[in-house]
Parts: sequence; structure tokens; C-alpha cells
Amino acid sequence: MGDTRKKKKFYFRKRRNKYFLESGFRGFFCTCNFREKDCVKEVYNLLNEYTGILYPNLERDVPTAPTIKEDKSDSESEEETDIGDLLKREVDSMKRNSQKSLKHKRFQVVETGASNCIFIKTNLPCPEELTAAIIKDLSTTKIQKTRHVMRLLPIMATCKANLPDIMECAGNLFDKYFLKEPSTFAVIFNKRFNSSVSRDLIIKELAELVVLKNGDNKADLKNPRLCIIVEIIKGICLLSIVDNYFTYKKYNLHELCKEESTNDSEGTQAKKFKSGTVDPDGHTDDQ
Repeated sequence: MGDTRKKKKFYFRKRRNKYFLESGFRGFFCTCNFREKDCVKEVYNLLNEYTGILYPNLERDVPTAPTIKEDKSDSESEEETDIGDLLKREVDSMKRNSQKSLKHKRFQVVETGASNCIFIKTNLPCPEELTAAIIKDLSTTKIQKTRHVMRLLPIMATCKANLPDIMECAGNLFDKYFLKEPSTFAVIFNKRFNSSVSRDLIIKELAELVVLKNGDNKADLKNPRLCIIVEIIKGICLLSIVDNYFTYKKYNLHELCKEESTNDSEGTQAKKFKSGTVDPDGHTDDQ
């Protein structure tokens, strides 16, 4: 019986350290290569570095999980407390601590429920501004600052992953980008662990909404000026609108930092032809 209580207390403490992805968040969505803890550290460092440049008057923020304090009164009366009451008390406490801590954190990782998918919540008003500064600088300098972070996208809003909520949330965002000045656009859609949302329906409805905002808005799947990002993870939809998505290598930090050299490309092709691996028509020897 004693071991069971210890396990339950450990479970509650472990869960209390975590925050979960919900509607109403702003932040940053990034993918990684299986090293999630290292990815989170890199994102924190990256965001803090460029926040210091972009907003020099803001104090540096190092996010940490809330401190867990021992409650001796709970320990002493544990044997006299019903397990249902204990569970309710811990859950309520976890929610209060989570909401209070998240409100004051500039950057805080939250659980997405999907592997290799990291969400960093922020209280900055414009995560897209900070992301744009990072993307443009890395594209210019070609200095690779992350090993484990792959894509980094700003998320302007989150909502429940159903059509009415998505359309309402998107409508508010579209006014800023598509109402006054016409633009070319495309919808980038990804979903994970969700079988209830129709990809084709969401893309169709969002595209129609963009055109409804301004009849001169045109879809362009090859080189759009603006891309509508739709990332669905379980029951939550992440929305954003980004500039030059394909020009900036789909916001992949590793690809952005690669040096583009025509000479290297020609040398690689010549080496392939010389070795007999590929002929000028692109066929291999064993075809």
C-alpha cells in the first residue's frame, strides 16, 4: 500500500512539471531530429538571442518548470485522505500553477503529444516578427546555430481542430494580410494523430475565404508571396501566415545555412558521370 502511494505521488509531481498545448496560444512550432530536450535548449537560446537584438529593453528570460514544494500536511494526512479527493486536489493545483506560470513566461515549452514536434508558447505579441528576424539573418549569414532544430515556424493562433473554429480563427488573421492589398497565396497543411479533419475541405474553405476578403488574391502553388500554415496536432490547430515560405527553404534552418555553390554542384554531377553511376539522361547503369 505504501509503495502504491509513493508511485502515485511521484506521478503527480512529474505531471505537474508539464504544460499542454491548448487553444488561445501564440508561439513557435519547430520540428527536430529525435533529440527533443536538446532541441528545446537550442530554441530557447535562439529565441533569447534574437529577442535581445530585436527588443533590447526586455530582460532575458530563461524558462523553468515551477518549483515543487513539499506539503507536509498532505504527507501527514495522506492515509486519512480519500484517493479521489487527493487526485482532484492535485489536478486543480496543477491547473492553477500551470496557468499562473505560463502567463508570465516569455518562452515556455508545452507538450504537443507528437514526437519530434515542439511548441514554445510566448507572451510576445508578434512571434512572426521574431521568426522573420531569425530566418532572414540565417539566410544572409549562413551561420548554422542549431544542430537539432529543423523547421521553425511562428504560430499566431491556436484553436480547436474543427472547421467552424478554424474558419473563425483564420478569418481574424486574414484581415491583416489579405483584406487591403492583394497577394498570391498557398495553403500548407499538415496533420498528426487526427483522422476527423478533412485536408481537402480545410484547404478549399480557407482558399475561398482568402478570395472573399479580396477578389484580387490569387492562389499560387509554386511561388506564393504568403503561405497559410495549418498544423494540426491531435485536437488542436496551429495557424500562421508567413512570407516567402519557399524562398526561405520552408523555414528549415539547416537548409537556410547551406552555401549554394554552382561550382560544387557541377563538380558533383561530373563526378557522377565519370563514375558511370548516372548518364546524361538521368538513368542509372542497372536500369
